[in-house]
Amino acid sequence: MKENELKLYTQLMKTRFMEDSGVIFQINGLERAGLLVDLQFEGQIQAFDRQNAVKVLNGGKGLLIGYSTEELPEEKLFKIFQQSSQKLLETAKEDELLWLQNKAIQEAEIIPQNWHLKYYDRDVYHLLTIAIDKSLQGTGAFRELIMPVIQACDNKKLPIVLETFNPENVPLYEHFGFKLMESHSSEVINLTCFCMMRWRQEDNTISD
Repeated sequence: MKENELKLYTQLMKTRFMEDSGVIFQINGLERAGLLVDLQFEGQIQAFDRQNAVKVLNGGKGLLIGYSTEELPEEKLFKIFQQSSQKLLETAKEDELLWLQNKAIQEAEIIPQNWHLKYYDRDVYHLLTIAIDKSLQGTGAFRELIMPVIQACDNKKLPIVLETFNPENVPLYEHFGFKLMESHSSEVINLTCFCMMRWRQEDNTISD
């Protein structure tokens, strides 16, 4: 991905996820929140793009990040996340890093690691992020981005898993055949993690 494209899709993610309850929880109270979110998203897009794990709609209108757990096992994934955090680590002040680390630890308590293994103990496709420009809501752009992934995973008989903090995302993903498998809340933080999974369906004619 070229530098101008990277900036474009970073801005898309920032615009969409600054309203996400999980991101709000991480950055609320940070004076340089906008800059830190920029660096976090830019690093994430760049690191996963190197692994061919980023799909986009041209013109900065949509972005999807996801990967096969067989192609990116935990050890390799850990290195990717290290790479994605490099710019953030170089720029953030010590107190900002401590803040973000503490928030990440709190969030991690309600995201069970490898929760999907109790339902399916082999390779899955982990859908990390989908961001669609607000101007394209209701135009089928979400479908345009996610359906090639669904079809490819169906062909491989590969389940898709995801986690979201936004309850409004649950019916959206259910529309595309995902099922809410479990949810986890915290008594300390006002967040709920919704864990969803999609198996191959013989009839894939989902109406939009």
